[in-house]
Amino acid sequence: MSERKFATGTWVFGMVGDRFLLSGYRKGLDVLERIASIAEIEGISGVELLYPADFADGVDRVDEAIEGTGLDCAAVGVDLAGDPRWKFGSLSSKDARIRNEAIELIKNGMDVASSLGTKRVNIWPGQDGYDYAFEVDYSNSWEWFVEGISSAASYRSDVLLCVEYKPREPRIRSLIDTSARALLLCNEVGLGNVGVTVDIGHAIQAGENIAEVIHMLSRARKLFHIHLNDNRGGWDDDMILGSVRLVEFLEMVDALDRVGYDGWLSVDVYPYREDPQKVVAESVSFFAFLDRLLERIGKEAIDQARKGDDPVSIFSTIRKALSV
Repeated sequence: MSERKFATGTWVFGMVGDRFLLSGYRKGLDVLERIASIAEIEGISGVELLYPADFADGVDRVDEAIEGTGLDCAAVGVDLAGDPRWKFGSLSSKDARIRNEAIELIKNGMDVASSLGTKRVNIWPGQDGYDYAFEVDYSNSWEWFVEGISSAASYRSDVLLCVEYKPREPRIRSLIDTSARALLLCNEVGLGNVGVTVDIGHAIQAGENIAEVIHMLSRARKLFHIHLNDNRGGWDDDMILGSVRLVEFLEMVDALDRVGYDGWLSVDVYPYREDPQKVVAESVSFFAFLDRLLERIGKEAIDQARKGDDPVSIFSTIRKALSV
């Protein structure tokens, strides 16, 4: 088992409004307060930031705050969803000017990430997609997106671009909607620094098998980053890890160990009403519980069940391990 590195995003400590109460259910903290709050969470050693929103007062102030708390910068996410100019797409926009602005934003984010000591830039193209039939030219949208990622990735080969897929929201259909589509993108771009962020909740929403996705992306050497959360399957609820499902996550942790994943595990939750620190801490604690449970079950028992085509035996073993 590789040493676990847990991080969480600054957005967890925002106002987290919903469509019925846009202002949110609590007062959001400024970025320096968010970093300080994250540093207080047991088990968290990294922070994931959002560019440009978290850097309104300059990169240096954020850098000083991170260093002052002893945290590492796990990744910098470039915001291609939360600005009105992206409403009809960013890298896939029909407007070449908008596409170029998105590319430049990613490049700037890559520079910021490098200055903060991380080599990961997360890209969630939430506005790239469509809502209606006949709304976009699918070939053009895909070609422009591939060209945009290629252009940005070519800017700095020392920074990884981690493309985060999601089936829907805010667009009804997302352009990069599954791990397979994300991997197709990586293959068409053909650059070593373009890979995939697996947001566990997005994978669940897409009806994917999380452990299988981990194995397939790792096989292609494109498993760059992971976001941890949970949901009930119908929506990206960003709930506490383990609040809905257990066995799938147990298999997920086994998969991470088997592929030798040693990157960041970033808690990406959206606590509308709950205490953000407690939600993140519980998610980390649940992951640690899964580690202990896997150790109790033993790799040999899992291997034996697989070799013998005997799923009943592993569920029996899991049940007995849980009853100890």
